[in-house]
Amino acid sequence: MAFPYRNEADSLRAKPSLLKLEEAPRLDKSSRPAAVNVPNDLAAHWMPFTANRAFKKAPRLLAGAKDMHYITVDGRKIIDAAAGMWCCNAGHGRTQISAAIAKQAEALDYAPPFQFGIPQAFELASRIAELAPAGLDHVFFCNSGSEAADTALKIALAYHQLQGQGTRSRLIGRERGYHGVGFGGTAVGGIVNNRKMFGTLQNRPSPRASRNTAHISPTNWSAWSTCTAPPPSPR
Repeated sequence: MAFPYRNEADSLRAKPSLLKLEEAPRLDKSSRPAAVNVPNDLAAHWMPFTANRAFKKAPRLLAGAKDMHYITVDGRKIIDAAAGMWCCNAGHGRTQISAAIAKQAEALDYAPPFQFGIPQAFELASRIAELAPAGLDHVFFCNSGSEAADTALKIALAYHQLQGQGTRSRLIGRERGYHGVGFGGTAVGGIVNNRKMFGTLQNRPSPRASRNTAHISPTNWSAWSTCTAPPPSPR
């Protein structure tokens, strides 16, 4: 997506002088990798969930990662306490993982999931089903948490439709809950600022209300018993 006004894009073009990072006190005395080149123009990349103007005036750029650390463009180490975005729990730069990725990419980098399959996908699904609690014996693979959340909502609604319970359409989410950036996950999520621009497209009269979604406090367990099916929408 391009910025609509040229002057807005120009305001995001970081000057080379702004890309010079301040030297932080060193707690880690191990040798640093060589610094990497930093692009002079940061305007084209529109970053998600980021104050873009503020970031591009003082960018925090990463050049690598190993084990439990990220490595900045000037060679400093930063502890990755959140495991990336909760997806690098085994650590960074694991040779076993990178070798397995390279091996699969060389043999088959992509296969369409519609009407085709690969042996490894069926093997992985079987292994996951064996580890899951009893009754959870099917696996539907997705590319991201946002896609997984939207898919789960669709499966739940479709299931009740097939069971003859089509009126069971109320989705229950927690206040301040986050379920991704898709329309379904945004609608059931409890972060108001994530929804306020898309209220009409999510079938809700206002960012804080919905005929199909109810949000309850994470600690108000009694509210679960009061969530009932919404009345039919006026036509």
